[in-house]
Amino acid sequence: MRKILLILSVFVSIQQANAQAFEEEDNFLQAGYGFGLGYGRLLSAYQTNTGYKFSGFGPASASYERALTDHFGIGAAISYSSYGAKWISGNNYDYSYRWTTLSIMARGAYHFSLRNDNFDPYVGIGLGFLKYSYNWKSEDPSFNATNYNVSLGTPFGYQFFVGGRYMFSDNVGAYAEVGYGLALANFGFTFKL
Repeated sequence: MRKILLILSVFVSIQQANAQAFEEEDNFLQAGYGFGLGYGRLLSAYQTNTGYKFSGFGPASASYERALTDHFGIGAAISYSSYGAKWISGNNYDYSYRWTTLSIMARGAYHFSLRNDNFDPYVGIGLGFLKYSYNWKSEDPSFNATNYNVSLGTPFGYQFFVGGRYMFSDNVGAYAEVGYGLALANFGFTFKL
């Protein structure tokens, strides 16, 4: 009987020493970069114009998550992207366009338990604020920016995502997510605080 108790106590000690990648009261901070929703393709419609030049940044994101249990986490995320183009029209006037998006979301995620203590797969949703802005400019005297107004709807935003973290050490790792939101996919670094 003593041998069985000794073996059980050693087993329990080993299990407690091997921390899982996601445990109750853990805090994570993530910073990443992603692939957007195709604004570049939208702006490529002007590529036939002289001097066409596309520029873009993002979506870049930062997020925080707190583990409420070994399976559920809540947090917040902020994402930003900006895409634009410049060109010269057939009448030799300069035109430019810039589309900017800011997203601030509350997020919740379910984390799956695995035998691998370094890998943390999860699925989640986000709800919050989504702001689109655009800016048309031209030197053309007949240009009227109001003719290019875009209906942007409500400032309500949402996202669905599937992702995973891989911890290289107790406090530093990498993550990747795919889904619907400001980015179709994003990846970056994660830090356990």
